[in-house]
Amino acid sequence: MNTNLKKIKHLQRYLRNTGASGILLSTADHVDYITSYQSVMDGWHLTEPLSAVFVPANSIQKCTLFLPEASLIGLVVASRTEHPIHFEELRTFELLNFCITARAEDAYLALDNELLTELNHYSELVGGTCAKDIIESIAEFLQDQDLSNEKILFDDMRVALSMNHKSGQRYGDGLDVMFRTRSIKTPEEIELIVESGLKADKIMTHTVSMLQTGKRWCEIEKSVAHFMIDEDVDPLPNSPMLFGGSYDTIFRPDLFRTTFDAPFEAGQIVILETQGKYKNYWIDINRTAHIGAATDTYRKQHQIVHDCFLEAAEHLRPGMNTAEICDRVRSGSATELDAPGKLLIVIHSIGRVPLENPTRYPATGIHGATEGFSIEESMVLSLDCLYFGSKLGPSHMENVFIIEKDNARGIYQYPLELIETA
Repeated sequence: MNTNLKKIKHLQRYLRNTGASGILLSTADHVDYITSYQSVMDGWHLTEPLSAVFVPANSIQKCTLFLPEASLIGLVVASRTEHPIHFEELRTFELLNFCITARAEDAYLALDNELLTELNHYSELVGGTCAKDIIESIAEFLQDQDLSNEKILFDDMRVALSMNHKSGQRYGDGLDVMFRTRSIKTPEEIELIVESGLKADKIMTHTVSMLQTGKRWCEIEKSVAHFMIDEDVDPLPNSPMLFGGSYDTIFRPDLFRTTFDAPFEAGQIVILETQGKYKNYWIDINRTAHIGAATDTYRKQHQIVHDCFLEAAEHLRPGMNTAEICDRVRSGSATELDAPGKLLIVIHSIGRVPLENPTRYPATGIHGATEGFSIEESMVLSLDCLYFGSKLGPSHMENVFIIEKDNARGIYQYPLELIETA
């Protein structure tokens, strides 16, 4: 069974628990997750959908992909480059006047028989007519399938409201179901995530090699970004790094990502949080560096944060609750810190985005930390320990773990110990 089918079967299991007859996904990330379909136009980051996929709750109905008619040729290209798109039926729609142009005859263009055969294969999978837009295409499909009176989940509520306005479609929010599904990784996803760990270690090694007194942060950022691109990693937009320093003696979230262009000085603390995407999967590695030799008191503080990290990692097991793990650390190792309340400890699911927590929407609210979620096998979790103590400055470390049956396997091997530069 290929990875797309595994994802669909897993999604269908959760769908059946909702009482919905299916889910209509129209955000680019979810369409790609289920079908592997990507469009160059996804890079436009439009607020309107450019593709969609319907996944039925049962295995009797078909998985249907919606795309612009002019994009049918993209299915041929994907197949030829061994990146096949998963679907069982197609629905098409117009995209501006692109499809009209694609249908126009060209006296000088002759398609070879092999290409015509492949195009005909996909054309035979197209149901209904080419609708005037994606909303009409989805509405016609739901009516053709007699699903208008059934409850359908949507990941875009504007699409859901459009369906309700057109036909009285019953609808529900599909985001929680999708994040629950995405939090459990397939073996193929885990294989890619392990690869991303090797990339992260190389990036951190390169970053540390650049650190020295007199070096400017902007130089390091550019060097790290180039290195990441050469390693087939897409850097975090605007900057491949998150930089932390003294925070002007207090922590202010809007300053967590600072513009820092002064030369490094001896005694400065540098938080190295390297973020980017490797083959659609997020890298999130974090270490603490000290420019020049650190004091014994700072080394001791960093070691306590390290102990907190190891205590939390020890409890990353199936059946454990993430919030309860963090509470244990706060009442355990964290009590050795000058200001225990300043230890930020977070356990979050990570994958195609940095936060894929299987908790109720909005997962970024306080309940995401205070309620947590139950750890399951095949989850991929990031453990983040950040101490914002003002007396000596911050200490930070973060690793990603694959949850296995009886243990948690870290994918980053770069040492957690304090980095002290020459």
